Amino acid sequence: MPNICVFIQSLLSGGAEKQAVLLAETLSGSNDVLLVVWKGNCTEDKFIDYIEKNNIRTIYLRGNIINRLIKLVFLFIHEKIDIVFSFLASNNLYGSIAGKLSGVKFIIGGIRNNEIPFLKFIIQRFLHNYILDYTIFNNYSGYANLKKKGFKGKKCFVIPNCFELNTLPISRLDKGRINVISVARFIAQKDYQTAIKAITYLATHLIGKSNIQIRYTIIGYGILENQIRSQVSQSGLDEIATIIINPPNLPLYLKQADIFLTTSLFEGTSNSILEAMSYSLPIVATDAGDNNKLVLNDQNGYLTPKKDYVLLAENLLKLCESITLRNQFGLYSYNHLRDNYSVTAFQKKYLTFINETLKCQKSG
Repeated sequence: MPNICVFIQSLLSGGAEKQAVLLAETLSGSNDVLLVVWKGNCTEDKFIDYIEKNNIRTIYLRGNIINRLIKLVFLFIHEKIDIVFSFLASNNLYGSIAGKLSGVKFIIGGIRNNEIPFLKFIIQRFLHNYILDYTIFNNYSGYANLKKKGFKGKKCFVIPNCFELNTLPISRLDKGRINVISVARFIAQKDYQTAIKAITYLATHLIGKSNIQIRYTIIGYGILENQIRSQVSQSGLDEIATIIINPPNLPLYLKQADIFLTTSLFEGTSNSILEAMSYSLPIVATDAGDNNKLVLNDQNGYLTPKKDYVLLAENLLKLCESITLRNQFGLYSYNHLRDNYSVTAFQKKYLTFINETLKCQKSG
């Protein structure tokens, strides 16, 4: 039974953080697993509560970078770590350094998006080709894109994200006002500018004098908060749009929503879409990353070219006009998630990867 470390940057709200914690939990049943948080001061209560509830052994590193790196090296030695799974670019670097210095047998990097900024790309390609034993992508589009750009294919594996289903399918009633919701960090990648343009176009050009009423709920946090607030006001959406900063009760908002809208410019396997699917929501999304594997046109939502706010609005209108269509697409979302992105499937893929990796070592 190998000793495994799951190595994550922080425990703040984000897709990679959720997947790292889920991975540590799912592997704990058949392995000795340690979750290590690089920025030990950057945590949120919801993750701490989940870790304590599920008895996930966790170490929080603190201090400057050099101190944390030294602690990480000695931690790997003391715990006799055999395999490190790192999440995100900086952790791939620190995990590689500490893993090599401490004699870890297998250092596994992680890439979570289908596109990487140039400097990070140069570093990640070097790490992947010369330092890391393997890299696990959470999306097929990123794997294909980076393989074309010089990543060694034989060291690449794809294991999509999972989502823990805690709900039954939801059939929504016609409440009169339709609630469109977006959940994403306030950063350029998520392109809230296009989302707000789509809602503005929907409200001012498509709905017009009809009886359809909409509400737009924006949930997230980040450096572009003021810019997003300003655009909402300048677009005349103050009466229908609400901005909520990182609430502790996100499931409540998803249950109350009718349509999920996301306008990312690039993605991996979107955790926000997976979570929306778990609450039986129809999805209107841009065709970024592996969104085309989560959102199947005319089955559980609509895929739209990036930046095309007019088509986004037109697709939103189709769903606004029919409660039957919203419930039909929402049920398909739930079933698609259950059948293809379950924690059980996620666990099986990782355990198979671990067993095959160890088997290759023995045969080698």
